[in-house]
Amino acid sequence: YRPEQLEIYKQLRAINANSTILMEYSVEYVNEQDEKRTAIGDIVDVTKKIFYRLNGAVHNSNKQEEKDWEQKIYLEQLGWKVVDIET
Repeated sequence: YRPEQLEIYKQLRAINANSTILMEYSVEYVNEQDEKRTAIGDIVDVTKKIFYRLNGAVHNSNKQEEKDWEQKIYLEQLGWKVVDIET
């Protein structure tokens, strides 16, 4: 795990003591082309269905931005709240 991921994880656990908070949690979805995809949340509050993504420089490319946007749409359709944190 990355240092910033561990730090945010600790903070979220302290704030949300009654939630199940996990790192590197996978959520599967099916896109419009009927392809099975997996979104991996850097940190996920399973109890509240909050999917945290820690976005570093790699997320600034056009291809990655498209992938992130698609993930967000499908995760929200499944009832997840997606929170992007720039690192």
